[in-house]
Amino acid sequence: MGWLSKWFGRDRGLGVPQPDIAPLDLSAFRIDYHSHLVPGVDDGAADLHASLEMIQGLVDLGYEGAVTTPHVYPGMYPNSPETLRGPFEALQSAVAEEHPDFQLALGAEYFLDASLLDALKTGRELLTPGNRLLFELSFASPPDDHLLSEVLFEAQVQGLKPVMAHIERYTYWHQELHRFEEWAEQGVLLQVNAASIAGGYGPEIQLAAEHCIEKGWVRILGSDAHGIRHIEALAESRHRPAVHRLAEQAINRQLV
Repeated sequence: MGWLSKWFGRDRGLGVPQPDIAPLDLSAFRIDYHSHLVPGVDDGAADLHASLEMIQGLVDLGYEGAVTTPHVYPGMYPNSPETLRGPFEALQSAVAEEHPDFQLALGAEYFLDASLLDALKTGRELLTPGNRLLFELSFASPPDDHLLSEVLFEAQVQGLKPVMAHIERYTYWHQELHRFEEWAEQGVLLQVNAASIAGGYGPEIQLAAEHCIEKGWVRILGSDAHGIRHIEALAESRHRPAVHRLAEQAINRQLV
């Protein structure tokens, strides 16, 4: 498993991912925060059929709604509130017919770069339901510390709650997991993916997610659903002790 598993085994007694237990009723979370349900705008749902298939899965698992968060990534997914509202409203209309009680809100998953900082400083409209600003980092290399600090500062000055997406997948910080404690203490909401807890990205990422949850740093569980495979992983995560722990903390309740 590599150094992380050995470190956990030596220091925490967590040399392997925790064993399965009886499945949790995911209705405890009520709202799924972080998904890619809007059809045809990023690498998530390709069409309305795929969107509705994922939403049916969420309904079946007990969710009452979702904050869907298409990528906003200059040069790759140059989305904006203007380009996203039309497709989102079409999805909302279709969902209202099939699941009239299911709540949908439009957010976004912003890539941390200079354009995000510029948007915050200039007051450009951002999609922040519940005053939460979801952002992701590069998987390849850590962000510039100064840029990250400025984005967090500007967001909080404006009354926004920064949400750092899928923290367990930034493997370059696996030797510095204490960083997440520092951000949590600064008011940054930390989110993990259900698929990571279910083992979908490998044991080291699963262990990192479990450790951060055990430490109490994580506030949000998200499906990060791009396709039905992630809904299936969400269902699988019901058996994981880490998800039970998050449910006990009654998170995700006031997101839409």
